[in-house]
Order: sequence, then C-alpha cells, then structure tokens
Amino acid sequence: MVSDEIKYTTDHLWVKQIQTGLFRIGVTYDYLDRLAAIRLVELPKVGSAISSGDSMAVLESSKAAIELPAPFSGIVKKINADVVADPGLINRLPMTDGWLLEIGTNQPEGLANLLSEEDYQKLL
Repeated sequence: MVSDEIKYTTDHLWVKQIQTGLFRIGVTYDYLDRLAAIRLVELPKVGSAISSGDSMAVLESSKAAIELPAPFSGIVKKINADVVADPGLINRLPMTDGWLLEIGTNQPEGLANLLSEEDYQKLL
C-alpha cells in the first residue's frame, strides 16, 4: 500500500512513495530559505543509476551551487522537466509541482534512514 505520508532526509529533502518501489523527491521549504531563489537545476538522465549519498541533482541559487545527495540507491525513472525549464517553480511550489525526480528502488533498507515530519522538525 502506498502512503500519502512524506518522509524527510537530514539533507533537507522530502521523499514520497508514489507507488511500490517508486519515490518522488524534492527540496524542503526550510532548505530553500537558506538557498534563496533557484536559478539553475541540473538533473541526471532517466535510466541513470544513483548510489546512496552520491549527487543526484545540482541546484544553483544566487547564494551557492549545491549538490543534493541521493537518499538511497536506485534508478532515475523520471525527471521534472518543468523545474529545469523554470527553476523558480522549486521556490514557488517545492512540495508539489517543484519536485525534482523519481527514483525506483528495490533496496528498502535505504528507506529506513528517512525521518518522519516530527523528527525532521527537531533537526531545524
């Protein structure tokens, strides 16, 4: 069963399971407050293998260019071309239309490190 619950990483990413073994990932509001306006988004190609902790995306803002680490290993199943064309979409709607990519995984052990919203809020 797919949950509507969003999980979080210590790297300020949100993760939502959209079907069994498929997860949508984006950046939290809290992290965007630190980055300012996103100007450029670099995402991997669909079909790329990603290892846990390796860079899965780059966001460039007026303050810095940040590499976002993958929360778990998997294969890029889909990227959000809308945020590549309009990076400001991440700032405007980070938890919905501003998602970054979808990763498919069959390694559920990597998901054990995800945080509940309550635990994530304690980190802030």
